[in-house]
Amino acid sequence: KKSDMISIEGGGSLSFSSMGLFRTDEPWTHPVITVDSYELIYVLENDVLIYEGDARCRVAPGELLMLSPHREHGGYGEKNRGTTSFYWLHFYTPDITAWQLPVKRKMPADTEKELREILHFSLTDVRLAELELARFLIQASAERECGSRTAYELREYLRLNASRPLTVAEVAAHFGYSCDHLSRLYRREFGCDLKRGIVGARLRHIEALLLNTDYPLKTIAHMCGFGDENALVKFFGYHEGISPTSYRSRFFRVHRNAH
Repeated sequence: KKSDMISIEGGGSLSFSSMGLFRTDEPWTHPVITVDSYELIYVLENDVLIYEGDARCRVAPGELLMLSPHREHGGYGEKNRGTTSFYWLHFYTPDITAWQLPVKRKMPADTEKELREILHFSLTDVRLAELELARFLIQASAERECGSRTAYELREYLRLNASRPLTVAEVAAHFGYSCDHLSRLYRREFGCDLKRGIVGARLRHIEALLLNTDYPLKTIAHMCGFGDENALVKFFGYHEGISPTSYRSRFFRVHRNAH
């Protein structure tokens, strides 16, 4: 449902339409559709192949794609194999140029958490969802790419190894730098030290498993390198201030629906 638009000083106006989390383990390709709203797609798992008009685009995990209204888009190439998941979000704005959004870009590591918050608000208070969406779009237009190739590779290494209990020393040895140098580099690019970056990557991985699967805590603990379920509960509770079970229940209304 299209709501009244909100306006942001120095930005633009928008109204939230709908949002969801798509996930499938079956062979899949994006259906061919034309909609009257702008659409954001943020990929979590598997590359998503989408064409819009004459343009083709491969959207990798961690990337955000914006699709335009009144233009046919759909999947191309062979169907995806394995697990495919992504957030989708529809919104309206009379002037997309006011938001200065790129068509596709690599997003910061905390993007999924921000989208979960918008989704949560969309189910409780659409006006709050619109405010969070406006903030998200402003940040997406302002975010710069990593100034250091090493920093980018470091962030990807943490993401890809988030299921392991990494240490700063282990990461530094992998990249061939001292712990202090690598931590300073990480802080300069991402605003926190490397130890916090490791913890953040593990938390995002655990949160994804809690929200996107039905695995019991014992299984998640094993998958994430914890000795037992209690160690997982203690780690998660210390850093997030909430138990894994309560966190999962809080977002139980997240839609795993077809797109």
